[in-house]
Amino acid sequence: MGVYAAKLLNKDMTINRYACQFKSKQVELLFIQSKLVQDKKLAQFLACIIAVVTMLVTFFDKMIIQPDFWPDIALIGRTIAVFVCVSAAFGISFVKSPKQLIKMVIAFMIFMFLNMQFMVITYERHYILHMFFDVIVLITFYFSTLLSLKLSALLGVFYSCLAISVIYFNKDINLHSFYVVILAHIAANLAGSIMAAHEHIIRRELFVRNTQLGQLAQEMKKQALKDALTQLPNRRAFDNTYEHYQKLSKENQYKSKQVCVVLADIDYFKRVNDTHGHEVGDAVLEKFSTFLTKSLRASDDVYRFGGEEFVIVLPLCSVEDATIIVNKMIETLNAEPLHLNDMSLSIRASFGLTVMREELQKSVIARADSALYEAKEAGRNQLVVKI
Repeated sequence: MGVYAAKLLNKDMTINRYACQFKSKQVELLFIQSKLVQDKKLAQFLACIIAVVTMLVTFFDKMIIQPDFWPDIALIGRTIAVFVCVSAAFGISFVKSPKQLIKMVIAFMIFMFLNMQFMVITYERHYILHMFFDVIVLITFYFSTLLSLKLSALLGVFYSCLAISVIYFNKDINLHSFYVVILAHIAANLAGSIMAAHEHIIRRELFVRNTQLGQLAQEMKKQALKDALTQLPNRRAFDNTYEHYQKLSKENQYKSKQVCVVLADIDYFKRVNDTHGHEVGDAVLEKFSTFLTKSLRASDDVYRFGGEEFVIVLPLCSVEDATIIVNKMIETLNAEPLHLNDMSLSIRASFGLTVMREELQKSVIARADSALYEAKEAGRNQLVVKI
């Protein structure tokens, strides 16, 4: 659902209750795609059930067993039906798209409708109890929701007209019995349509809820990996990405460009809070985080580790290039004050740079922290490299 949740973000997910579909065609297509696996299993299940029921009826129907009632063609028809059901159940496994499944379901249902009416013709001219099978098939077909409500209704009405015509032209029944047949088909289509509409809407409402929950879960996960103040990835995000950095480091351990890690810390940040208040301090952190992001390459990452401390990761970067980048940041900070509304503050920062190796996360951070400590001890506002 995660993929669909991402695609459906900010999309209109309103349901047209008369058509029993989403108003947005894109959302409707995504919904149909999302239930493809479930529909394939359901279609296979129904095909197998039809095959089993057909065999049971063939072997336990007393009228079939008595040879004076039925010609051999009746058994041949049911044998073909069973074969088609088994073949369809097997073939559905190879369906790759909703369109293919819809075409296959339509073809299968038309075959079953024609086969059933062929079997009806083989019954004696006064026998119409097969009408109950028509009702069961219609309601089951509607309730499966394998096709849209409109398409299901078209096929259902087509089958009812076909079945009624077969009875009218091939059976010897009185007018009352014929009216019962018509009412049975009308009732089956109405009941099937109502159930199908209800089921279509329920499934779409469930899809909407699941999508919203998926989007909410994604947003919560995203927020859990983001610093609330600066909107930079936080320490947990760095923890999650560390394995990727380690892989890059291993692949490039004998090359000039490696994975450089820089620990940055704003100098005398406590003075800013004490002098101007925490609100200004927060604004400085926001401005400084923006400054770091804009000063780096597009491939580089910045994380807020907490307080005024930031971790910068420069993948596939030589120590010389990383040193140039950081020193340029120091020069810019020295030359340009941070502007906060009607206030300008001179902000300085210290940096500790190291190279990532195949090691534990705490080791590379400890080495960068040690380099940062040396930069602080040496007078701040500078970079110390510790390989």
